[in-house]
Amino acid sequence: MSEQEKQQDINAENVDETVAQQTQNSESQEVKAEEAAAAQAENTEDQIAEAEKIEEEIAAMAAKLTPEELRGELLSARLSIRQLQNERKQLKSEFERKQTALQLEKATVMAQYDEYRKNVSAEQEDKHKKLMEVTQKKLAEAIAANEEEISRIRTRCDNEISKAKSFALEGFVKDLIPSIEPLEKALFYSDRNNPQQKDLIEGLEMTMELILKAISKNGVEVIDPLNQPFDPNYHQAIQHIPNPAVPANHVMGVIQKGYALNGRLLKPALVVVSSGN
Repeated sequence: MSEQEKQQDINAENVDETVAQQTQNSESQEVKAEEAAAAQAENTEDQIAEAEKIEEEIAAMAAKLTPEELRGELLSARLSIRQLQNERKQLKSEFERKQTALQLEKATVMAQYDEYRKNVSAEQEDKHKKLMEVTQKKLAEAIAANEEEISRIRTRCDNEISKAKSFALEGFVKDLIPSIEPLEKALFYSDRNNPQQKDLIEGLEMTMELILKAISKNGVEVIDPLNQPFDPNYHQAIQHIPNPAVPANHVMGVIQKGYALNGRLLKPALVVVSSGN
């Protein structure tokens, strides 16, 4: 939360306290006014009771007075009672007026307080809405970034797994190559015109075919570049010989075949390269 928002919240709390204090003061004034009016009314009642007592005493004394004296005393007592009654009415009217004014002031303060709370609530709701929008936007961006990172990690893992699968047989094939080469040499130097070696040659050829098919299914490629352009990435030249029948820089003889696993060189082919004329 920013310093401005904190200050607004503090101001809102101060206003709430001020309104509450004003309401409490109004109620306190109303109570005090009621107590004062009640006390004044009680005093007036006492005065009336006292006046009535005096009137009784006057009546008792009147029996001892002449008619003229009695008439004067009664008139004076009646005037006093009437004056007290008028004062009581004035006090009651003043009390009702003050009570009405206090109630009106209280209603005005409460209306202002309700309006203020309404405005503050709307402002807070708008701030909360904007904060939620910013938070949701940042959260969506973070989720998108995480998903992108997860996708990159998944792709990298898939590539690593693919490479691991591709080259899992590398060590096995490297160990198998020395066993294949003697079979090739045996077939190369065998006498195919000798009937006694026919079954042996067929057995060697079948064994070679089975081995080559098995390693070929697992991504092994035999490099036999006869009459192909010389490629130093996969071929190893052991000799360059002039030969007009073969274009320059082409393989004119394969001394030993090479092997690659899923495009990765395991053993280069040993070749003789033509240097042309």
